[in-house]
Amino acid sequence: MTINVQCVYGDDDIENVRNCIIPNLAAATKEKVVFLTMNYDAAGKRLDSGDQYGCEVRDIPKTTDRRTGFAENHNFLFKESEKTPSFVLINPDCVPLPGSIDRLIERKTDKVAIVEGRQWPFEHPKKYDQKTLETPWASGAFELIDSDFYQSVGGMDELYFLYAEDVDLSWRAWLKGYRVLYEPAAQIIHFTNGRFERDDLISNEQYYGLRNFILISRKFFGKKGEESAVKSGELSNQVQSY
Repeated sequence: MTINVQCVYGDDDIENVRNCIIPNLAAATKEKVVFLTMNYDAAGKRLDSGDQYGCEVRDIPKTTDRRTGFAENHNFLFKESEKTPSFVLINPDCVPLPGSIDRLIERKTDKVAIVEGRQWPFEHPKKYDQKTLETPWASGAFELIDSDFYQSVGGMDELYFLYAEDVDLSWRAWLKGYRVLYEPAAQIIHFTNGRFERDDLISNEQYYGLRNFILISRKFFGKKGEESAVKSGELSNQVQSY
């Protein structure tokens, strides 16, 4: 079986992708990997395509000079790929651990749309059922997605640009009768700021998290959802800090 693995990177990420992700893909799965990559900066550095890394790498040139977000970039890679039953998303600041992709594949069944892996050393602080492994939503940092499901819903919603597009995709999976699972045995190292995030700076995650919380609330819960999001105490405090 062949499994597509998608990764969108920037110039700052290219050494980690080349030296940490690619060399570890062979140990992450026994399946044949096609590693589909793209620099989100059309004028940026490029990975070399080919199999000199020990797996097939297809670095696809970006076709527009405008800024594009997480969802649009991965939708583009998906459209450019030769479809496999499922595919994997991995962030460029991650390292897949041995067997991690195989654990995602093993957990996948017909009515499962998404299987999320565990981030280390900082596990994502969200809930999941420890018996069924069901979770309300799966993080796009490292997850396996059913290709037919992804195509049927038109991929990720590009409105969000960054953050919440993975939540949106997960909710649409649940609404279509699929399950979304969390597989803690599928582990990656994720180089996030974790507990060391500076409180005195507004990060992209905070900014887009604030913006997209309103957008996703409006999309799924209508005008009342939007009003509730804006009125929420935590959101009001964040708005006042701008």
